[in-house]
Amino acid sequence: MCKEKFTPPNTLTRTCSIKCAIADGKETQKKEYKAITRKARKKLNDNDRSYWLDKAQTACNAYIRERDKHLPCISCGTTNPNIQYCAGHFKTRGGHPELRFHPMNIHKQCNKYCNMSLSGNIAEYRPRLIEKIGLSAVEWLEGAHKPQKPSIEDLREITEYYKDLRRLLISND
Repeated sequence: MCKEKFTPPNTLTRTCSIKCAIADGKETQKKEYKAITRKARKKLNDNDRSYWLDKAQTACNAYIRERDKHLPCISCGTTNPNIQYCAGHFKTRGGHPELRFHPMNIHKQCNKYCNMSLSGNIAEYRPRLIEKIGLSAVEWLEGAHKPQKPSIEDLREITEYYKDLRRLLISND
């Protein structure tokens, strides 16, 4: 631990002094703690719906950003390369959870201005969305939908589905 040259008197001795033994013990304890908490987090996450909801949303958003990377912001039309873009929902995730992962409901949007400052800038989003996917598709999005609460297994499948779609887009680029 102290980096000084040390020849152990036997195979059981790992350190040169009590001070180094304490430091070595603390280091070993940290490594063991990290390993245990990693295992505990993994076990918790396997059965945690909110964790898988976030994973699925992250995969879905990454796919949308890749799909629309050459398109302007759906709301304001900007193509400024110096701003951050996100996957903006036409119908919000909170108000319409059944459309949360639907690709027709999610499009590239400038993050700070349209998505965050203007709460999606829906007044400008809708006309451009009609241009992009058509009036009948927008009216379908605005219509009534059966409520859904995907299971953990469904969310795992959604995550893998969007990861695969994104990989396909990247490999074809």
